Amino acid sequence: MDISERRILVFTSIGHFFTHFSMLLFPPLATTIALDLGLGLNQVFSISFLMYLLYGLGAVPWGFLSDQWNPRFVMAMGIVLAGIGLISAGLVHNSALLPLSLAFVGLGNAAYHPSGLSLLSKGLRSRGKGMGVNGVFGNVGIAAAPLTAGLLGWYTGWRTAFVVFGVLGVIGGVVIFVIPFSVSRLKDRQRGQSVGGSEAITLFLLLCLAVIGSGLMYRTFTLVLPSWLEQRLSAEFGRISEYFSSAHLNNSLIAALVTSSAMVVGMAGQLVGGRVADKMDLRKAYLLFFSLALPFLIASRFAPGWFVLPFLGFFVFFALGMQPIENSLYSMLVPPRWRSSGFGVKFTLTFGVGSFAVSIVSRIEPKIGLDGILLLTAGYLMLTVFTTGLLLIVSRNTIIKHT
Repeated sequence: MDISERRILVFTSIGHFFTHFSMLLFPPLATTIALDLGLGLNQVFSISFLMYLLYGLGAVPWGFLSDQWNPRFVMAMGIVLAGIGLISAGLVHNSALLPLSLAFVGLGNAAYHPSGLSLLSKGLRSRGKGMGVNGVFGNVGIAAAPLTAGLLGWYTGWRTAFVVFGVLGVIGGVVIFVIPFSVSRLKDRQRGQSVGGSEAITLFLLLCLAVIGSGLMYRTFTLVLPSWLEQRLSAEFGRISEYFSSAHLNNSLIAALVTSSAMVVGMAGQLVGGRVADKMDLRKAYLLFFSLALPFLIASRFAPGWFVLPFLGFFVFFALGMQPIENSLYSMLVPPRWRSSGFGVKFTLTFGVGSFAVSIVSRIEPKIGLDGILLLTAGYLMLTVFTTGLLLIVSRNTIIKHT
């Protein structure tokens, strides 16, 4: 990589880490906030509604601004805005203003994916590899947020935790403003075999349908996984607690640790997926990863005892490992001039439509149980495999590949 490519990868990876990290600061602090403000836990959860709503809905307008202006400046502006929102959340003493402060966190973080992935897709010659490395940093942010926020919130209080991480966000955004790197607005450094015209529009729409299915699958799976593991492996987890004779090592904690371990497997999958994206036809690689993930998910539902864990590991490897492939495929279907807007549509669908999974689970879990929800997740994955296969059939006479 030359110096521009290195800067793009470093700063987009930092931005990816901060985006996911700061979006997950609130949940581990919710109980502390409830006690401090004298509110019920359900009231505290509702405080974050605008944050998550704007995180999904804000991607399209940020993407349009990034295409019209400069994706580096848009990424930096979003990080600074999210940082200011965190600082404000830590400083306001009127609970009525806390939702507004957190709304700025969501709105600011919505800028990252359309702008950051536009920089990666246009500015790196090894696009797939860069997407894979960048994806790992996002997962590190997801894994680090609960522990880091919980410890700092316990030691200094939730307000200080918000302010500290907000200040770090503002500093990071300013650094990205100051240190120069750029990409061409109208061309990619990665040269590849892609499509254009009406065929590209058709494939883009099919890819959007696939993203809806995968977004529902991902949100449902991550929502229920810890609880499902705790229920499914309660006897096995109980024996671990007895072996270590620890009152603190309960089933919930063990389930959380296993879930975090699954995310680590997903990081390895993203690195492999990035390499595959640079070697294979992107449509075939996309279908391959989803198709390999499906039997492992179904097997984990019916596997006895500890055999659940290796099946889950392989599922997460392929289900998360497809992300660099998916982002590379979007890059090949959307012209460079509108690349940020294309990613804005993608992440509005992923985070927006995917959020309906929460409502669906809450309504039907009492009727079908967590085992049934896992099969529902497999159903979403089947829909994704079908749509991805249809995309491949429609473009059977075309090659979409990095070179």
